[in-house]
Amino acid sequence: MTKLTHQRHTALSEFGDCFLELEIVTEVFKDFDDLRFNRGYQSDPQCMMLTGETGSGKTSLIKEYRQRNNGNSGFRHSDVPVLITKVPSNKGLENTLVQILSDLGKFAPKKKGSHKKVFLINEVVDNLVRAKVELLIINEFHDLLKFKSYQQCQIIMSALKFISEEANIPIVLVGMPWMKDLINDPEWLSRLRRRKNLDYFSYLLKKDRDHFRNILVGFSKRMSFETCPVLHSKQLSRALFAVCRGEFRQLRTFLFEAFKLALENNHHTLDPKILAQTFDKLGCEHLSSNPFTLKFKEIPIPVLSIPSRYNPKALEEKDEIIPIVFEYTF
Repeated sequence: MTKLTHQRHTALSEFGDCFLELEIVTEVFKDFDDLRFNRGYQSDPQCMMLTGETGSGKTSLIKEYRQRNNGNSGFRHSDVPVLITKVPSNKGLENTLVQILSDLGKFAPKKKGSHKKVFLINEVVDNLVRAKVELLIINEFHDLLKFKSYQQCQIIMSALKFISEEANIPIVLVGMPWMKDLINDPEWLSRLRRRKNLDYFSYLLKKDRDHFRNILVGFSKRMSFETCPVLHSKQLSRALFAVCRGEFRQLRTFLFEAFKLALENNHHTLDPKILAQTFDKLGCEHLSSNPFTLKFKEIPIPVLSIPSRYNPKALEEKDEIIPIVFEYTF
């Protein structure tokens, strides 16, 4: 492996941090802005649901929005306009409340007994107001509701309703598409007037192929090569789609590894040879052959046929999520 120069380290870092603002991203950002603006005119804050399959770009989207709007805000009760908290996996409401306090730089006082939950809820409200939070984004929200009874879900949603109203803060629930089936509170369903879903990319229709190629152009322009890669050719775009299956995170990860490999080997651009080597390095469970060495019509096109689903009757945790299903065409 060739040691990277400082310039190439910088180029790799910049590519790793790059953000493509797609049309759907712009729409979501506008929704977030509207939620924050409207809270100044409504006593009952509007809320929102943002969903998407694994790797569709939900987390990078909300982090980018926070970065753009929080500026130099710290976590010592200075202004924190946008707060992102992540639901602790397989934990309950109390752990999530503690996590929100932690994300605000506040340690939850130790308190036991039946009043602990009420105490934590009030602590969250007080600290959200003190930090001047304008938008609370709860990531991986599905982890808070799955495997919970109807009554448990009602308690969770009621607590969040209280926090939203008392702190006058809109809440964005971020998670898997099937989490909408777990929110059974009529009042919350009426609050979630704004809903957006981040879909996987598709490749069957011309407009979908053009959209995917435009994304490849966007990534190409963010690679500091002497010669800009032509990733959006018919051959390479089809091969790259076969690798990522329309999943944004998989595409980004693959291109990052390819860019790094090219820099390490002093290549002046990304070519099919480097992409083929990257595939050999990373592997791919759903492909038996390297798509960058196949003829155009031999490259399979993944088609999302069945989205992921939640199985409330699962007896074990490993069976609670029914994974996404793809079919393949040529």
